Amino acid sequence: MIKIKLEERKRALLVCILISCVLLLVGVLSGDPGVLGNSIILSAFIIVVPQLIFNYVEFRRLREIELRFPHFLRDLVEATRAGMPLHQAIIFTSHTDYGPLSEEVKRMANQLSWNVNITKVLEQAKNRLKKSKTLQKVFSIILETYRSGGSIDTTLDSLSQTLLTIQETQKERKSMVNQYVLATYVISIVFIGIVVGINWLMVPVFESLMLPGGGAMPAGMVTNPCNVCIGRADIVCGPCSIYSGICSMFGVDTKKISCYYLALFFSVSMMQAIAGGLVAGQIGEESVRAGIKHSLILVGITLGAFFILVRLGLLGG
Repeated sequence: MIKIKLEERKRALLVCILISCVLLLVGVLSGDPGVLGNSIILSAFIIVVPQLIFNYVEFRRLREIELRFPHFLRDLVEATRAGMPLHQAIIFTSHTDYGPLSEEVKRMANQLSWNVNITKVLEQAKNRLKKSKTLQKVFSIILETYRSGGSIDTTLDSLSQTLLTIQETQKERKSMVNQYVLATYVISIVFIGIVVGINWLMVPVFESLMLPGGGAMPAGMVTNPCNVCIGRADIVCGPCSIYSGICSMFGVDTKKISCYYLALFFSVSMMQAIAGGLVAGQIGEESVRAGIKHSLILVGITLGAFFILVRLGLLGG
């Protein structure tokens, strides 16, 4: 599992912000609402997507550490029951491969080998893994047991068994809620189908509107509501600039009324995909951060579906 350091994340964010600023400057200087809209969309993706990926990688790393922690505790139990004090047991187990957890164990072992107080070492390890509520509780129990002079091997054995039981319960729960996660994907796909149906109903109606006298409205009379924002760059026309950028991305005429509804439906579909993915993560793994992967998948599906539908003439026509 890849570990992303804080410094690397900050550097990546800084680079993304600089690239986004350049894109926005190009969009503003171009004076074209379509180019500006595309610049805004690309800038948002460039800044947000890498951070979401970083969050998910860190989340997966913590989950992997949680999964390996009971095995680490079990090895500590065997070492302490063999007569080793806790600090020597940690140094002894540092030679075992625990995946992402190995780095933390070796770090503790190195500190202990330099005669750093074990309570301080455990406190620092607890702080490094503070994003995991489960490990916070485990370290707190170990520290309290060690300070009070209790039976450390019994406590470690009990913690190991408890963590394994919790993990088994989580696996059973995950298998039960997978159907609800799947339902989120189905809802997103059905939503795109509804968008196609609405587009087929609404756009022809607007294009075939009749004049008050009963005559047919001349061709081109019904236009994109955002056409009033052409040449304007104020805040009020901001959404229209984004809409024009979306239409330009799909190769649709920005002045047609079908462009307005394509951009509107695309924006709603993307919001639904992102929100649906986060909900799927909360349902499936009890973490919104776990939903990042679902959101990215659904965003990809939505984006691909719209490109295909536009090319087939089912949207934006």
